[in-house]
Amino acid sequence: MFGTRSFSTSSRHFKVLNTLKEVSKPPQSSSIEMTRPIGLQKPILLNHKLSDTYSISNIGRELFGDQAKERRQKNLDYDLKHSPIYEAKSFENTKGKIFKPPISWFRQDKSLYFPDFIAKTLTGKQESLYDVLSNKYNIVRLFSSITGDQCTKSYFKYQNKDYYSKNYQDFRTQFPNFQIIDINMPTSWIKGFVLNLSLSNLRKTISPDRYNKYFILPIHILTPDIREKLHCDNQCSGYIYILDPRGKIRWATSGYATPEDLDLMWKVVRGLEKEALKKETSSE
Repeated sequence: MFGTRSFSTSSRHFKVLNTLKEVSKPPQSSSIEMTRPIGLQKPILLNHKLSDTYSISNIGRELFGDQAKERRQKNLDYDLKHSPIYEAKSFENTKGKIFKPPISWFRQDKSLYFPDFIAKTLTGKQESLYDVLSNKYNIVRLFSSITGDQCTKSYFKYQNKDYYSKNYQDFRTQFPNFQIIDINMPTSWIKGFVLNLSLSNLRKTISPDRYNKYFILPIHILTPDIREKLHCDNQCSGYIYILDPRGKIRWATSGYATPEDLDLMWKVVRGLEKEALKKETSSE
C-alpha cells in the first residue's frame, strides 16, 4: 500500500512539473515549415449527433453539466499551454502564419485525412462534413476569431477579384470542380450563443447555395489532439485547407495571405482542377 501510494504521488508531481515546463515555454517565434502531409491516418467521424449546443435551454448543461466539467478537465493542460497571451504573442511574432504552406500540393496517395463531423449549418439543419464534400475539391476556411476570419478571407482576394463574396459566381465558372466550405468554431458557449443570434446576418454575406456548407462547429468537437495534428491550435489565426473529394488534405496554409501565398494557392487550385478533369475524362 505504501509503495503504491508513493508511486501515485510521484506520478502526480511529475505531471505537474511537466505541465509547468510546458506552460513556461516561450511563444512561437517563427512559422513552421510545412514539408510533409498533415492530418489523420484514416478518416474518422468525431461525433454521431449534436445537441442544440447554443440554445438557452441548454446553457446549464453546457456550462455546468458533468460532460462539460469532464471536457474542461481533459482540456486543462492544453488550455494552460495555449493561454490567450501565449497565442496572441505567437500570432504577433509569426504575423499569423503559424505554419507556412508547402511549395506544392501533396500527392493523393501520400495525403492524410481531415476529420469528419456533424454540425449545424446556416440552413439550420445538421450536416456531415463528408456528405457536403460531394465529389468536389474544397477550399475550407477554419477560424475561431475575427482575426482568423479576416486571415482566411484574404486568400480569396486575387487579381482584383474577391472570390469569396463579390465575385463568387466567377469562382464557380472558373473552377467548376471546386466549392468553398466554412467552419466557424466558437471558442466558448457565450461566443457560440452570440453567433447563433447573428445567423441571419451571416446568411446575407454569402450565396444561398452555400448555406449548407457553412458550419458552426463547437470547439470541443475538434479535440486538442486533433487540432494539434491539423496545426490549427492557435485560435487567433485562421487556416485554409484544400480537401479532395475523399477528405484528404492536399494543401494547407495559415495567417494572412502574402502575394506569394496567393499566387501559390491559386496555382494549386488550377492544378487540382486539372486533376479533377482528368479523372472525369478517364471515367467516361
